[in-house]
Amino acid sequence: MEKKIKLVLDPIEVGPYVFKNRMIMSPMWTRYASVNGEVTQQLIDYYVARARSGVAMVIQESTAVDGRHVWKEPELRIDEDKFVPGLHRLVESVHNAGALVFVQLHHVGMFGTDPVAPSDVPSWGVTKFEQPRAMTLGEIEEARDLFIEAAYRAMEAGYDGVELHGSTSYLLQQFSSPHTNRRTDKYGGSIERRATLAREIIQGIREKCGSGFPVGYTTVPDEHLPDGIKLEEAIALMKILQREGIVYVHFLPGTYETLHYEQGRGTCMRQKRGQFDFSKAFKDALNIKVFARTMAQNDPFVWEEAFEKGEADAVVIGRAMLCDHDFPKKILEARIDDIRQCIRCNYCYESGVSKKFLLACSINPELGKEREYAIAGKVSHPKKVLVVGGGPGGLEAARVATLRGHKVTLMEKESELGGTMVTASLPIGKEEMKTFIEWQAHQCKKAGITIKCNREVTPKVVKKVKPDVIIVATGATPLIPKIPGVDRPHVVTAENVLKGIANVGKRVIIVGGRGQTGVETADFIVEKGLAKSVTIMTRSSVLAAEMNPTNRAYLMQVVWPKLGVKVVTHMDIVEITDNGVIAMDRQWQKHRFEADTVVLARGYTANRALYEALKGQVPELHAIGDCVKPRTVKDAVHEGAYIARQI
Repeated sequence: MEKKIKLVLDPIEVGPYVFKNRMIMSPMWTRYASVNGEVTQQLIDYYVARARSGVAMVIQESTAVDGRHVWKEPELRIDEDKFVPGLHRLVESVHNAGALVFVQLHHVGMFGTDPVAPSDVPSWGVTKFEQPRAMTLGEIEEARDLFIEAAYRAMEAGYDGVELHGSTSYLLQQFSSPHTNRRTDKYGGSIERRATLAREIIQGIREKCGSGFPVGYTTVPDEHLPDGIKLEEAIALMKILQREGIVYVHFLPGTYETLHYEQGRGTCMRQKRGQFDFSKAFKDALNIKVFARTMAQNDPFVWEEAFEKGEADAVVIGRAMLCDHDFPKKILEARIDDIRQCIRCNYCYESGVSKKFLLACSINPELGKEREYAIAGKVSHPKKVLVVGGGPGGLEAARVATLRGHKVTLMEKESELGGTMVTASLPIGKEEMKTFIEWQAHQCKKAGITIKCNREVTPKVVKKVKPDVIIVATGATPLIPKIPGVDRPHVVTAENVLKGIANVGKRVIIVGGRGQTGVETADFIVEKGLAKSVTIMTRSSVLAAEMNPTNRAYLMQVVWPKLGVKVVTHMDIVEITDNGVIAMDRQWQKHRFEADTVVLARGYTANRALYEALKGQVPELHAIGDCVKPRTVKDAVHEGAYIARQI
C-alpha cells in the first residue's frame, strides 16, 4: 500500500489558536539583525520566504530581553521600546505571508557579553571556556522582570505569543539544571525551587499580558552530564510549568559541552536522527501540546507515523528549512523529490555561530539573499551557455542559468555527475552528502538541460559547440607532492582508497592530517578492517584543524578514541622508500617509519588547464569552484549560483 501523508497536514489546536497544519519553523540563529539588534529587511525577507512555505507557525529566533547580556553579536533585541516598530513590521510581514509568529525570549546567561549564571560553575561554550559570576538576588529579579517586560512588548508588536528559551545551555536552563545551579536560596535546590525563576516569569507574563496571551517553552530532556538534568526531572519541570499555563513545549537535548556526544541527536552526521522517543515521554506525562524538533529526521512519512502513534503533536523544522525554504510547501504539494535535503555538513552552525559570519548554507545560496537572488522571470536575450564539469558548482550554475531562460548544455568528463562530492560522500557517516548531487541532477533534468557524461571538453569541442558563455567547473584532482619515491607502486591517494580503486596493506601511513581527508580516510580504513595499523603523519600540530568544528568534535571525541590510530605531528615526509617513509622533525632529525602502503591526503590541486586554454577564445568565460582554488562544496555552489545570475 502506498504511504500517504495526512496527519502532518491536519489542523491542531494550540492554546487559543488553530494551527493550519502540524509544521512549525524552528528558531535559528541568523545574525541578520543590525549591529544594534534591530530588525533588518534581510531578516524580514528570510522569515517571509519561510512563512510563505505553508508552515503553521514561525518561531522567531532568540531575541534578547537584556541588551547587556547577548550571545553572538549582533543579536535581535526586544529590551527597549525603540525595537517595537521594527518587530511590528516583521510580525505584519509574517502574518501577510500566512503564518502565526511567536518570538523566543532569550537571556544568554554565562555565554554572553557579561557571563552570569545562578552559580559560579564554569562550563565550555561554543569556542571557549566560560567562568561566570553568580547572580545576586537583585539581578535574578531584574532578569525576571526583563522577561516579563519583553513579553509585553511582544504583545504590543503583534506577536501571537512568546516562547521562553529554556534549553541550549542558556540562563533558564542554567537555573533548572543541578549541574549549573548550586544555590541554596529559593532559586536553588529541588526541581521545584530550580523552576522558581521560570514560574515567576510565566506568572508575571500572564498577569501583565492576560491569560489569553500564550506562552510556550523550550527545554532540555537530558543534558548528558553525570550531574545534569535527566528525562524524569525534565518532565517534572514541565509539569510545574504546565500548572502555570504554558501551552506547548519542545526541546533540545544536551548542552554546549555535550551536543556533539554520541547520544546527541541529529547535529553531527553520525548521530541518531529525530527525537520522537523524547516527545512521546513528554506526551504521556503532560496535558499540553508537545512538539518534536526534527533533529535531521526530515522524512515526512516518519513524522506521519509518529503522529499516528501519538508520539508528538507537531514537528519543529530547523536546518531543513535553511536548505529549502519551500520544504513544507513541497510536502503539501506532494513534491517530496523536489526537496533539497540538508546534508548535515554543519556549515550553518559554523557560519552563524563558530565564525563571525551571517547564517549561511553550503548548498542553498539563497539563504539570507532571498530578495536579491529571487528569479522573477526570464532574461530578455537568452544565451547559449556551456557548463564544463558536473560537480556541485557546475550543476548549480546550469540549474540557475536555465531558470533564468538561457539555453544550457553541461558536459562532464566522467561517467557520473558529482565531481569530488562523490568522494566526499564515501567516508563513514557522510553518505547523505550524495543526496544533494542527486537533487541537483534531478532538477537539471526537469529543467530540460542537456547533460552529456563521458564527454571531455577541449578547445576543439568549444569551436564546434560555439557557446556564447562558458562556465568552467572542472574541479580539482588529488595533490601529488614532489617527494622522492612518490611514484612507487605502494603509494596511493586517499580518494582511490575511499573509492575502492586502491587496496592497502596491513600497515598504513597516511600523509596529511590537517584537513579532513586524512582523518576520514584513517577512520574508513580502520572501521572497514582494511589494515591492522594506521598512522597519520602531519606537518601540523593540530589534527583535522580545517574540519567543521562540530563534526570534528564528534570525530575526535567519540570516534577517534575507539580507532587506535597513531598520530605523528610536526613531521614532514622527505622520502618514500620500499618499506615505509623517512620523515624529518622540526629539529631537522630524520626518522624511519615502516609501512606496506602510503596514502596521500595532502589535499587537491586545481584543474585550470582548460580555463587557461580558453582565455580570449570565447565571448564570455568564467571559472568557478575548485578549478579556481580547491575549497569546499559551499564555495563551488555559491560561486555557481552567483555567476549564473550575472549572465
